[in-house]
Amino acid sequence: MDYADVQHDVLWGTPKSAVLSYAEAQKVDLIVVGSHGRHGIAKLLGSTAVAIVHSARCDVFVVRLAE
Repeated sequence: MDYADVQHDVLWGTPKSAVLSYAEAQKVDLIVVGSHGRHGIAKLLGSTAVAIVHSARCDVFVVRLAE
């Protein structure tokens, strides 16, 4: 499979704000975010992942990371 159309960039700022701003500016179709989720309510997904899932205007795919 050829991944020539996959784009990656380095972003600065808080994770939620940087990812959501970039997604809006680039009109992305899908955000893929990893999650380790270790604290409180965010234990299910992770605080950054939860924030992105609840605020994104596009689909979000959350990948559970191995501990």
